[in-house]
Amino acid sequence: MTQSMISFVVGIVVLLCVAILAAARYRREHKDEPVTRWLDVHPIRDWLHHKH
Repeated sequence: MTQSMISFVVGIVVLLCVAILAAARYRREHKDEPVTRWLDVHPIRDWLHHKH
């Protein structure tokens, strides 16, 4: 009985870690889209050589 409870708790913890990592990756991928779009419109060489 104790062994099965430990296995159950470890399984829940592993599933939670996987869910958190998947959510973080999904959020990071969708957060980077505006930056890549901005870089497509404004190439790096343009804003590196832009004089203020």
